[in-house]
Amino acid sequence: MSVPLADYYFGDPRLVLIPIEQLTPDGMSAAFAAAVAGARGWNAERVALFDAAFARYWSRTADLARRTRTWSPPRLRHVAVLERPLDVHPYAPLLNTTAWTLYADDLAPDGSDAEFVAYLLAHGDRMARLGEVTAAALHNAAWWCARSDDECAAFAAAAARSQRPDGDAFRLLAAALPWLRRLGHASLQPLHAPHRVIPDTELQVPRELEGEPPRLVHGWTAVARGAAAAWALAWHGGDPVAVSALLDWLAVDTPPLLITARGDRIVWDPDIPTRLGPLRSELKRAGAAALRDMDADLRVVADHTRRFLAALADPAGLAPVSDAEQGGYVYMHRTRGLLAYNLDEPHVGRRDGPAIPFARAMLGARAAHEWAHRAVDAGWVPAGDGDAARLTALAALLDAAIAAAPQRVRAATAADLAALAANGSAGAALARVLLSRMPDFQSNLLAQRFVSAAERETYVRQNVRTLRPEYPPAKRWRMLVRYLYELQYLRFSAVTEPRTYLLRSTWADADLIDSGFVDDAGFDALAAAVAALCDGYAVDERHFASQS
Repeated sequence: MSVPLADYYFGDPRLVLIPIEQLTPDGMSAAFAAAVAGARGWNAERVALFDAAFARYWSRTADLARRTRTWSPPRLRHVAVLERPLDVHPYAPLLNTTAWTLYADDLAPDGSDAEFVAYLLAHGDRMARLGEVTAAALHNAAWWCARSDDECAAFAAAAARSQRPDGDAFRLLAAALPWLRRLGHASLQPLHAPHRVIPDTELQVPRELEGEPPRLVHGWTAVARGAAAAWALAWHGGDPVAVSALLDWLAVDTPPLLITARGDRIVWDPDIPTRLGPLRSELKRAGAAALRDMDADLRVVADHTRRFLAALADPAGLAPVSDAEQGGYVYMHRTRGLLAYNLDEPHVGRRDGPAIPFARAMLGARAAHEWAHRAVDAGWVPAGDGDAARLTALAALLDAAIAAAPQRVRAATAADLAALAANGSAGAALARVLLSRMPDFQSNLLAQRFVSAAERETYVRQNVRTLRPEYPPAKRWRMLVRYLYELQYLRFSAVTEPRTYLLRSTWADADLIDSGFVDDAGFDALAAAVAALCDGYAVDERHFASQS
């Protein structure tokens, strides 16, 4: 059986992407195992190690989630396996935190161990949940409560051999296992002696061990700083030739874009293309690899702009820029009406080293999306006849779902439901919340004709993500509507089972279905109603002279 999107999974030579849709609780699919063997030479032993580790991660995480209040259940995420340690920043959030990061060395059958890799996956979950690196090992101490001496020894032996950039941190963790396993846990092994509790963990620290947790966190902090510094040093050093080539291209080609820097300051403007001094000064602080990627990025932005504008019957008919966000991979400048590429975009690190995997694909997708928004604002992707009836039908289904929910669910969300129902029914208000997001769907619908397969997949995979941090339990009805909307993004992907992809990769199955907010049939009925609403939109071809 062939694997769809094989070029996407193996297209970046720095990594292998094991995608969500090719994962199960037992590991990767047989089809993907065959594909990665052919594309990257993975042998059966490497695949078996990954599968054993993933199965342990899944079963142990599920067990901890059942038995504790502070451990999240397992979920499927992409797994990015990097070939070399310094190719990518060690803490880069690949695909917008929807991916774990492993290294080829982690899956080496003759040096690693399934115990080590299973913990790496659980540790990655915790880092994503905390949003930082240094405390994850401490917060994950419950993992070791049920581990045997042999399992701990296997982890420690693999950590000792690890060549990961942050390998020293896991060696610190291995050294800490004797005292970590002595910690109490409110649900698993409560202490009766005097202790203090680590917030949000259920962990109980006896008095004689109170100095150990901060020492572990401080050790991890030092390792993380060292790993980041080693990466930066590996990519340090500019390239005057690359700077000159980029500036020459800008002056001669005059691409239709803006280059900005900190504070949204324009440092290159196509209206005065030979004024290169401000940009030249900024580029002196960029490394050679960063310069090459900036050059490639800008060419992608220019190409998308030109192809989009060339496809319009009347570019002057585009709506002016309204409330466009002034940030992101690339953004529509609110006063100039051109895409702007910010050298100092937060959390991107464009000056520091090579672009992270999939960043250029996301840049291209965002460029097409931003131009498409102006077409949507001009009314060029309208809803068809029956739109109001479809919205009313969705509202009625939402009201029915709320009425059918268990009493405990309605009680937990009562305050938000009351706020939603202030000017009508809660279902109608939720339907309006969904409708307010439709310009993004309309823009995506139009953008499909301008993006590549890699850009399309990257956009979808970065946007379909867990919403737990944004919606507390009291606002789960809003979470439901947001997931129903984002499920429609997957119609633009090659993912063959979008419902499964969304539910199992975001905790939506646990948060909405397993928890009793809606049952499977109710979720599917609501999803069908949202799909019908989206199906009503179509591009008005009268505004397009040609397609890309």
